[in-house]
Amino acid sequence: MRRLTETVTPSDTSLVELTRRLRYEASVCISGLTAAGKTTHSHLLAGEFGLTYVSGSQIQLNFMGVSPIQPKDFWITEEAKAFWDKKQFERIDAELIRLESIAEGYIFDTSTMPWRHKRSALCIWLESSLESRTLKSIVSHRGRGRFSADDYRERIIEKDSATINLYKELYNINIGVDLSCFHLILDISELITEPTLHASLRSIAIAHSIIRPAVGWFLTGDKDFQHQFEESVRMYPGLVKVNKLRDMQGT
Repeated sequence: MRRLTETVTPSDTSLVELTRRLRYEASVCISGLTAAGKTTHSHLLAGEFGLTYVSGSQIQLNFMGVSPIQPKDFWITEEAKAFWDKKQFERIDAELIRLESIAEGYIFDTSTMPWRHKRSALCIWLESSLESRTLKSIVSHRGRGRFSADDYRERIIEKDSATINLYKELYNINIGVDLSCFHLILDISELITEPTLHASLRSIAIAHSIIRPAVGWFLTGDKDFQHQFEESVRMYPGLVKVNKLRDMQGT
């Protein structure tokens, strides 16, 4: 992968050359179980690095002729169960592979792309316990959710089970078990211990202090991102369960 380590200004190169040097030659895939934090960190990365955000969930809503703007708890409601369908999942995955085949610079917020991608990509798994995901769901829905804490827990379990079973049947993927395809695995289970906005924001900030420089280092080869990543790993050693960034970068 070409590295973007040199300083570039319009005065010493043409606009065409500048554009060439700024172009990413890979993508990023973030995966995890229901409510692990995939969408939160994917949106942050899309904004920070100018990546094209691709959501398997939004693709599915589009295919079904449903507005992509839905309540935050939509995917664990009774209405959403109609979408937990083998044929629909196959259509989503085919579209994801099609998109990947035509360009780079995506951030894929999906369950399966880390196992199925064909082109260069950094694959990140967010490990998060059922308890922490329940807390995050309660906070994320900001009091607008339709469920009690126990309901959230049971519905997350049900959604996890449907996703795991469908992809096992479709592709023999063991989501949440076979994590060998991931380059970075973070266990963020202990970062949120109470259903408060402060606890949620703190959890996001700490996890992102590792994820952001990891992605920056992977995409650009910039040593500043490498140093930031390694410093964050030293600061929060218990969070990083797998780190293959050095192997990927050849350092």
